[in-house]
Amino acid sequence: MAALKIIAFALLAAGLGIVFGAGKIVEHFQLDKNTKCDFSFEMREEELNLYKYNKAVINTKMLGMLIALPGFILVFIVFR
Repeated sequence: MAALKIIAFALLAAGLGIVFGAGKIVEHFQLDKNTKCDFSFEMREEELNLYKYNKAVINTKMLGMLIALPGFILVFIVFR
């Protein structure tokens, strides 16, 4: 049971760290440069850059939540 607690908190810490640090992660790895936009011809340059940045941040936060989800489930199982 102790190993499951450690794994649960490790997953929670990693996932929540990614969620709360998503902006810094996107800036550091320049993930907004690789983001696709299907309707870029309808936007000005600064609107497009803001859209790509926000989309990259949201995708990073979703990834963090997917990493944290098994940790939440393990916490509910272990501490029942």
